[in-house]
Amino acid sequence: MKSCFYIPRLLVPRKDRYRWCVIAGDRFVNDKNYWDEQQRKADATALPLVFPEAYFGDGDEERCDEIRERQYEALEADWLEKLVRGFTFVERKTSAGIRRGVVAAIDLEAFSFEEGTLSPVRAMQKTPKALAERYLRLRRDAPIEMPHTIILYRDPRDKVNKLLKNEDLEELYSYDLYGDGGKVKGYFVPEDFAAAIVPLLTSKHEPSFVVAEGNAAAVAAKLHWEGVKKTLSEDAKRRHPARFMLAEFVNAEDDAAEIHPVHRLIKEIDAEAFIDFFTKSVKCTRKGSVLTPALPASHESVAKTDELIAAFIKANYGRVSYVHGADRLAKFAAEEGCVGIALKAVDKDDIFKEAKAGVVFPYQTFCIGQIRDARYYLEAREISYD
Repeated sequence: MKSCFYIPRLLVPRKDRYRWCVIAGDRFVNDKNYWDEQQRKADATALPLVFPEAYFGDGDEERCDEIRERQYEALEADWLEKLVRGFTFVERKTSAGIRRGVVAAIDLEAFSFEEGTLSPVRAMQKTPKALAERYLRLRRDAPIEMPHTIILYRDPRDKVNKLLKNEDLEELYSYDLYGDGGKVKGYFVPEDFAAAIVPLLTSKHEPSFVVAEGNAAAVAAKLHWEGVKKTLSEDAKRRHPARFMLAEFVNAEDDAAEIHPVHRLIKEIDAEAFIDFFTKSVKCTRKGSVLTPALPASHESVAKTDELIAAFIKANYGRVSYVHGADRLAKFAAEEGCVGIALKAVDKDDIFKEAKAGVVFPYQTFCIGQIRDARYYLEAREISYD
């Protein structure tokens, strides 16, 4: 199979790299206080360059314009250093142990988010149209990308990580992440060595890779490229920077790459009326305002849960949001007019099995690790010739 990897020229902060990191913008969506606190902190230097989902719908056009200007400023003021071509080998201390990954670029021609299709790289969770459009609006005008996407690959013998761990690589960064995010180390993988590990990352079966986190950002990157390539010659299509997307590739066999469920929180409702409605269709156990459905861990179970929630909201009123962690779900569900639905984690093996069958899981079915184990914004890459 032809390789779908691209060896990029990464951008990293020229100085004060320990002050750079900001957690993925698709976390703490229900907690603006978390993001407001980061806005006030001087050490969150990457925050003006990204758009946390907690602020979506709050002056999107103006914020996108401001982010674009800040990104251009970061390039023009030489805040970012462009490395020679290569990957980054990342070691991240999380709540589940040391999670290792390779930051590389993927060819978006090899990526699909359509249900029922096969491709080397597959989106595994649906992205609502409105969410994709918001990410697309930001990417369309941006000179750089800063990825929080995590893509899983299968390497049962962990050949890639073992090889990288035994190599004497240049350290790019090493520091503690704020907010109990653990510790992260990054090492530069030069182009010749990066090219040598690409065959080890790629399996012989499709899909070789599944997008586990950051599906919305990946979908937006694909849609952006589909628009850009219509304006290009055949020669220009082969090398345009928008054709590629930066992501972190994590071995699905890594014990620290734990799969956790994303729970549902229904807000602004008559809680007892919702509970009565939901439990008439699904047997549940109840603890306070949190329901745990007696359903297996599968995409069908999540789809059924979402369909019932949507039916209740359509007939009555309410809003649904998505919560990482059982403790956080219980906290939010305890508020007036709220009900939480605790879901089960799907199995990592099932993710690849479903991908092979062309299945795409419902939006926000699963995540990797606890809420603070998400990828932090570290590296960047230019995606425009402007």
